[in-house]
Amino acid sequence: MSSYLRQKYKRGRYILQKEGLFAFFVKGVRFLRRCVFIHERFYKYEFLLNEPMKLESAPKIQDFVFEIVTTSQRLKDLAAQGCDFGINVIGAEEKLNKGALMFCIFIGKELACVHWAAANQEAINTLINKTCYKTDFSNNEAYLGWSETNPQYRRSGLSMYVISEKVRLLTAMGKTTGKCLVARNNVASRKVIIKCGGRIYGEGRYLKILWWKSWKEKPIVREASSPQLAER
Repeated sequence: MSSYLRQKYKRGRYILQKEGLFAFFVKGVRFLRRCVFIHERFYKYEFLLNEPMKLESAPKIQDFVFEIVTTSQRLKDLAAQGCDFGINVIGAEEKLNKGALMFCIFIGKELACVHWAAANQEAINTLINKTCYKTDFSNNEAYLGWSETNPQYRRSGLSMYVISEKVRLLTAMGKTTGKCLVARNNVASRKVIIKCGGRIYGEGRYLKILWWKSWKEKPIVREASSPQLAER
């Protein structure tokens, strides 16, 4: 069984055990539909990492623990200490072994927010399936990855805090530009990216029909009077 199918099997089993049969059925149908057809549109954002990033305010939740996980051993150590990664633990070891960076916020032992980043090609291949999307790692670029926040902790400023720490680490690694993709219909994430200093520079369209895949990009020229066209 391939690594991809093994991860999907583990995720399905986890959903069935933790969320019940109905959630398993709904998410299973969604997965099967995406195996046949996907059409998604994204905005492309970039961060200039040499520019200082200032948080508008501290997270509303004060009693949290922030962890940067860079090795599978550290992941195991945190799990042994009782940290509950939930479904996000599935596939995490493979990502970390390929060089991906995992940024976590725990409330007690519960994972409240998780972000990923990649500083090399092997790492980004574990984080994104749009293989035509390019990040120029040889030119000190980094991919800021995807994120997920527990619904009960959303709108609390945790993601902005993690992004600031992500930018800090990548800057220390010598990276000068951070890039990311955000779905056009993900308004909440787009607003967070902009508040953190992200600048829109392009659009992308991902189309998948069975085994055929297509990724197309086009630039966006920002007008002086409207610096963030993503918020039109």
